[in-house]
Amino acid sequence: MGPILAWLEAMPTSPKCMANARSTRLVWYGLLAATSGVLILAMLPPILPAPLRAVVREGFAPVCHQLPGRSPHFGGVPVALCDRCSGIYLGLVLGVTASGWGRGLWAALGQHGRYLLLGSLVPLGVDWVGPVLGLWSSGPISRALTGLLFGSIAASYVTNRVLQRVARTASLEGPDRS
Repeated sequence: MGPILAWLEAMPTSPKCMANARSTRLVWYGLLAATSGVLILAMLPPILPAPLRAVVREGFAPVCHQLPGRSPHFGGVPVALCDRCSGIYLGLVLGVTASGWGRGLWAALGQHGRYLLLGSLVPLGVDWVGPVLGLWSSGPISRALTGLLFGSIAASYVTNRVLQRVARTASLEGPDRS
């Protein structure tokens, strides 16, 4: 997290820029806490009592099929996500964490950054469609890695956009917001 904090702390120190840096830092911490919290919650079922385990798994059921044969297990108990979704959720945390390093990338790509985001779906789609068409079978590692690639790029892209918007809004409003 060093480069991210260095980037946030290297902002100019005028009152307007200080409000900008404070707002940006708070939003980044919030995004990191939210993505980390959701990932941790999804990994908890193996250590929870059965009734709570069922509640957590039910909470993730709308976004993940949770097939036991395609989910990571700890102590013989599956987590609340499949391999691919586990990779995506881990990627979300890593993408938010690495958003400070990705700033230069997204700035260099400009409006073309969305193509990198869309391109990160290609390996995930290929890994999904191959087994569906019976061309090959994908294992847990390929599912997790393609999910990780997409999740990290998507989170980095979205975090960069959100932080830009926050910085722009904070600089327009200034430090005397009431």
